[in-house]
Amino acid sequence: MIFEIPRVKQKAKIHRLSLIIGSAIPDIIDKSMMFLRLSSGRAYFHSLLFVILSFFVLFALTKGNKPISFSFLLGVVSHLLLDLPDIPLFYPFIAYDMDYTHDPFPAWINTLLTNLIVQITEITGALMIVYIIYKNELYSMEAIVHYLTLPSKDGSQFIELENKSHITIVED
Repeated sequence: MIFEIPRVKQKAKIHRLSLIIGSAIPDIIDKSMMFLRLSSGRAYFHSLLFVILSFFVLFALTKGNKPISFSFLLGVVSHLLLDLPDIPLFYPFIAYDMDYTHDPFPAWINTLLTNLIVQITEITGALMIVYIIYKNELYSMEAIVHYLTLPSKDGSQFIELENKSHITIVED
């Protein structure tokens, strides 16, 4: 949300899509593993080890593209900070007792309905998304894609909108 402040928005080299993916990736992997009943990936994907490894892998894959890799890093770190203190931050270097729920959905619904802090944060997050959609007039998929992939200040990746009918990604 801070990156929607006009002064910050103009100066920051934030790749919004990478920031969003980074902020969601620990839960995307963890919850997918849990729903597939493989195990809980929380120990691995909510740790500093994952933060460091995923950043360096992405940095290498993007050939040193700082706006993409650092935005991803900022997203993952933000996710972990918001999940504190209930995450295994230093796993596998420190052992943690992890609760594994075979059917997590009822537990999540119960938490959402009974935990005031969770309710406040979920409603706040939804209101932030509505604000960003309204403020930036993101009423179509094309507008959303354009918003998420705006040019980085160094010109390493940008989007060209041609006749508002299709989108072309251009890389230097």
